[in-house]
Amino acid sequence: MRFTPARYASPLLLTACGAISVFAYAPVNAFALMWLALAALFLVAGKAENPKRAALLGYVWGLGYFCANIYWIFISLHTFGGMPAWMAAGCVFLLAVYLAIFPALGAWLGHKLGNTRCIRVGLTLPTAFVLTEWLRGWLFTGFPWATVGTSQLPMTSMAGYAPILGVYGISLILALSLGVIAALPRNPKAWGAVAFTWLAGWGLTHVEWTQPIGKPVTVSLVQGAIPQDEKWAQEHYLDNLRIYLRLTRQAKGEIVILPETAIPSFLSDTPDWYLDYLRAAVAPRALVTGVPLTGQHVEEYYNSVMFLTDPKMPTYSKHHLVPFGEFVPLPWLFGWMYHYLNMPLSGFTPGGTKQAAFAIGPTTRLAANICYEDVYGREIIHALPEATLLVNVSNLAWFDGSWAAWQQTQMSQARALETGRMMLRATNTGMTAIIDNHGKLVSVLAEGKRGILEGTARNYVGMTPYARCSDWLALGLGGLLLVLARFLRRKH
Repeated sequence: MRFTPARYASPLLLTACGAISVFAYAPVNAFALMWLALAALFLVAGKAENPKRAALLGYVWGLGYFCANIYWIFISLHTFGGMPAWMAAGCVFLLAVYLAIFPALGAWLGHKLGNTRCIRVGLTLPTAFVLTEWLRGWLFTGFPWATVGTSQLPMTSMAGYAPILGVYGISLILALSLGVIAALPRNPKAWGAVAFTWLAGWGLTHVEWTQPIGKPVTVSLVQGAIPQDEKWAQEHYLDNLRIYLRLTRQAKGEIVILPETAIPSFLSDTPDWYLDYLRAAVAPRALVTGVPLTGQHVEEYYNSVMFLTDPKMPTYSKHHLVPFGEFVPLPWLFGWMYHYLNMPLSGFTPGGTKQAAFAIGPTTRLAANICYEDVYGREIIHALPEATLLVNVSNLAWFDGSWAAWQQTQMSQARALETGRMMLRATNTGMTAIIDNHGKLVSVLAEGKRGILEGTARNYVGMTPYARCSDWLALGLGGLLLVLARFLRRKH
């Protein structure tokens, strides 16, 4: 095969376009860069001579996309996990190699289903891309980090579609809008249809899908800012307990929330005097804290949140565990990694799919989720309609110095929009935040700062269309579009 610069320029360009998408997300929030990244993929893949070439182009785009968007995993593996730098970088790259399969599959399928360049770019490539993006968030427990629709929230009019179609529906509308404009750049009707769709989204942002109930409640979100290399060290154990006890005593809210594993020991190993001091510090108010729990069997333990001041001490145990961080998938294949990692409590047991919200006072029904569980919109809605308020407790010290906390907060904002509930975030090192039911940040405590975020929250009742139907509306719409593409193919 003869060397042709243009043939190799396109993959390099697509890799760069995929990589710059990281700036579309928080904290930069240059959301228009996602438009550029996706439009470039659809245009170049749409011109490919065959589906195989389109898949290659989708793959190199995905490689740039994921290497840029999951770079922070290196910090947890190397800086805090103790893995050699070359090995940690290799593991992150291998994960990107796997994740890039999904946009490659979308490009292959989109090219194969479209028999003309116009149909490919405007219809089949955008639709297939989003359907395979959903597949990425589901297959092998799923990894929906950096879903393209999230990059548009909550600052664009796409936020209006979140309570109806969820973040994958936003991905679909965004991808189709860009595909239509790229396929028909001089067609006024195409521009008009896209403009109408985006204006309709702005109109939908004014629709109230849920209603406030009862009086506002004051909340205190405690951020201990304990470095990861000290959090589990035995010599710092009592100091860490004292930090959270001191902050709890200073908290003023009716509901005081401590982050994931704020108590860095199993509840059964935690001194009784300490638990009594915590309860006394807030009585008669409510205290919710992260604490690991042991189970009934040997080596059965849970990453949990406990309503400590309730006499029954109800708990929520994390259901969706982090692969390689909280459990080892396929131990016979990946068990070798743990010879290099220093990760405490890496063999958690998953909690139940549906767990009761904490009943606090007359109206508050607080549904907890832990760590990156707020990435999964379809799982957060399991707490509805009972839950009136959502809380995420996390320890993101594993990724200090990266944008991971900002990116996850943006996903929490998406969950608030999808459910029509406020989302509270209590973290060890940041971002501790209060998010309203429209996905807007009400207040944030600076990353790395030891302190308390005091604020007010409202309880909400009612069900958004997304809370009722989950991702099925978006998936159904995508399926109908592929049927339309099949019809157009026969017509031509």
